[in-house]
Amino acid sequence: MSEKSRNPKYKTIIYLIVIIVCFVCVFIQIGLVKRDRAKTIVSFVEEWARRGKPVTVEKIVAQDVPVYAKITARVVADELATGYVTADIQEKLQVGQEVFHPKKQGPCGKIKSIARDLDLDTGMFPVEIDLNFAPGLGKMAVIFVRTSVLPNTMVVPNEILENSGGEYYLWKVLDGKANKVKVKIGSRNGYGTAIIEGIKPGDMIVYNGRDLLLELDKVDIVSNKASEEINIKGRSL
Repeated sequence: MSEKSRNPKYKTIIYLIVIIVCFVCVFIQIGLVKRDRAKTIVSFVEEWARRGKPVTVEKIVAQDVPVYAKITARVVADELATGYVTADIQEKLQVGQEVFHPKKQGPCGKIKSIARDLDLDTGMFPVEIDLNFAPGLGKMAVIFVRTSVLPNTMVVPNEILENSGGEYYLWKVLDGKANKVKVKIGSRNGYGTAIIEGIKPGDMIVYNGRDLLLELDKVDIVSNKASEEINIKGRSL
């Protein structure tokens, strides 16, 4: 045993240091509690009443909207895939027409051939596609091909449309307040919906924050942008 550990005076000093540290920690904790209690507590309700409910909005635009059909094709050679389409799609396709892949920039190939006779097993028309990439023999590839263009059309993502009793609604911001407007829809697919009536180009449409809104609520716009370019991964039809 060391000389220091046998010295009562040394032990007393250690105990005093421990006690002082404990007291300092207690006073620091008391100070932190007092500081937190002095803070102004603002509820969401008070904040919304002062600034408005937070939303992100987007200015709707009318533009030419490409309409795409999806073909699920199987790779049968290094860069050759085959798929099947219905009669209404078959009559809109052309040999040499460009095709697209949702994960690739620009065209990913071209249509090589379009059968004029039905495949008896599927009841659809076979289509061959020359690809400019090699997914792997036997792999499935989801390919998009443009079938038409809707001129001067407003399109919104499906998820911002509200359906109530078979009627469709959008939220738009007018004079800083939320307005729920009934709209008439046209063409749609898994990505977007064309709006025929109820809104006009330039209207500010709510994209996020809709679930908290009530009619004529004051809103706080936290993000505001124009519609992005329509493409097969966004709001094309």
